[in-house]
Amino acid sequence: MGGTQSDVPPETTGFVGRERELREVREALARTRLVTLTGPGGVGKSRIALRTAREIAGRFPDGVCMVELSGVRDGNLLADTVAEAMGVRDGSAPSAVGLLTRALRGKRFLLILDTCEHLVPECAALVRSLLVDCPGLRVLATGRQQLGVAREAVLEVPPLAVPEAADPPGGGPSDAVELFARRAAEAVPGFTLTDAVLPDVAMLCRRLDGIPLAIELAAAQLRSLPLDRLVRRIDGLVWTLESAVSEDVRHQTLRTTVGWSHELCAPLERLLWARLTVFVGGFDLAMAVEVCGDERLDPDGVAACLSGLAEKSIVQRVAGNRYDMLDTLREYGAVWLNQVEDVRPLLARHRDCMTRLARRAASAWMSDGQSAWVRRMDTERDNLRAALEFCFTVPGEARAGLALAGALWRTWLCRSRFTEGRYWLDRGLELVTEPGPERAEALWQTAYLRTNQGDSPEALPLIGEALKYFERTGDTAGYARAQRTLGSAATFMGDTERADDALDEALRIMTGRDLRPDLVMLRVLRGFHRSRSGDPARALAECDEALLLLKDAPTESWIRSWAGYVKALAYWFMDDGGRCAGELRACLEMFRRMEDPAGLANCFEMLGWLSARAHRYEEAAVLFGAASRYPEKVGVPRLGAPELEEVHRGLEDRVRAQLGSRRFAELNGLGTSLGVDEAVRLALGEAPPADPRAGPLG
Repeated sequence: MGGTQSDVPPETTGFVGRERELREVREALARTRLVTLTGPGGVGKSRIALRTAREIAGRFPDGVCMVELSGVRDGNLLADTVAEAMGVRDGSAPSAVGLLTRALRGKRFLLILDTCEHLVPECAALVRSLLVDCPGLRVLATGRQQLGVAREAVLEVPPLAVPEAADPPGGGPSDAVELFARRAAEAVPGFTLTDAVLPDVAMLCRRLDGIPLAIELAAAQLRSLPLDRLVRRIDGLVWTLESAVSEDVRHQTLRTTVGWSHELCAPLERLLWARLTVFVGGFDLAMAVEVCGDERLDPDGVAACLSGLAEKSIVQRVAGNRYDMLDTLREYGAVWLNQVEDVRPLLARHRDCMTRLARRAASAWMSDGQSAWVRRMDTERDNLRAALEFCFTVPGEARAGLALAGALWRTWLCRSRFTEGRYWLDRGLELVTEPGPERAEALWQTAYLRTNQGDSPEALPLIGEALKYFERTGDTAGYARAQRTLGSAATFMGDTERADDALDEALRIMTGRDLRPDLVMLRVLRGFHRSRSGDPARALAECDEALLLLKDAPTESWIRSWAGYVKALAYWFMDDGGRCAGELRACLEMFRRMEDPAGLANCFEMLGWLSARAHRYEEAAVLFGAASRYPEKVGVPRLGAPELEEVHRGLEDRVRAQLGSRRFAELNGLGTSLGVDEAVRLALGEAPPADPRAGPLG
């Protein structure tokens, strides 16, 4: 589990004030296990949670992780999103909640769920489950309302302190004034808080009720308005606020300020602001042009308007050439968008943009561009989910959604996101029931994911339907891919004859059609089948054939790493421990680069076998623990092979007998607690971190 302070994002701007609020959060977390920060959008809940996490990380030796949830629209994906943020992705997990429970049980860990208001029932259910089963866990949540979980401590976040009208200048700026001064200096270099400007700034902060986002939006306007005109504009707004301070009033203040910022935008900037709200989790200029451009907004117009929105702090540059928008501003723009134009064509263009990106990533699957495209798909994960959700909830769009899911299959495979892949493919298959190429491809794709989770019997009818469609329509490439999937399922089921027939048929067609990327994967699957069926020499030959096909892609990592694992397995059965270890250590580095949890688990597992065989029993116990961080449901580790499961049981029993049950449990628990980097260092021959409970390794 990657549970360290590095899992807390950096603060991108300076932090102002909040000493009392930070103290209250720290004290609440010391006495109760769930603390929720509530308040309107823009009041600073996330910033307080982030600063708290950085200040008290030392209290949680097993880690801190902050999970931003604004991009998660489907509550069914909540636990999976949290698990991935914690570095314990699903692999073959039948339940992401179970995976999280397993990872957090016995740990002293702080989990921060940021922006929960749109997922309150799902967040409440997840938190209840984790708190019951993980006594060392603390949860800090933020949202516009409480979760409603027993013994939840709710802290309402107030606005920043503002100066009283009668406060004399020179008494030190209030927090609200200090924030304005800092953001003003960022907008207009050289701005300073002098006695001459202090009264205007103080009045402005009072009129904005001390709400941080409202103050930051106002400060950004100094790029185009001098301070005195800025104050007059704010003072001239029509305020419809009650005299009593309440959350509703503060929300109205923010909404009024956002509306004022909206009116200061040029008409085309407003239009772009509205259209950009279809993006979830960010976008770049090319995406903005593709989705938001038309006869009113040509490419140059989009670029100019985007620059204007960035200057006004409506959009923020988050990394490189990428932009994003705060939730409050996105909500305002989305409401306006629904008033000015039909949203469905825009959402369809967003979906088409995501589909084109996914297809480009798929085409680079077995190339040197593989790693970069997988990372790009990670960056677009929220956008991709939003596009799929649009397709599977809007009538008439399901077939396009299934096509998008099909293009993402390779990305899900490379990241071992079997559970999420099945979720979307199964949703599409439920909606697209008529035969067609999208359905047929999705059938064998979800079947393949099922085989990787140990559900090969469930996969067989899906493969059968796909084979019939491809045979009837003459789609030989699709037929070969379905046969390859059948061969994989049969291999996992131990049906050697059926696996031979299907894999041979797939090889015949793919060789004749020169389907190189598909053939590379097939060769590795054939190698795994040969290793399991007692022919390790042929397994090595199959993998060497696969690597030969990759000679023009020397930096491809995913299939090379799996080919290395299969070769290591062959060497294990040939009793060649040296070559087995060499292959495992080489492919372990590639699995780490690709962040493939299934591959990592299997490498840890087999390196544990080698340690046990070499009588390094303590090291073996730790490596078995590292492998078992992933679920023991067949599929990961040991790839669902009964004979490999038998090897594991025999070696684990030997290690336990040599160490004693107590020492074995201590070291195995140490392996389970290691972060991925620590486990990789151990597997590569470096000493693991000291564990005072387990003692040094002997």
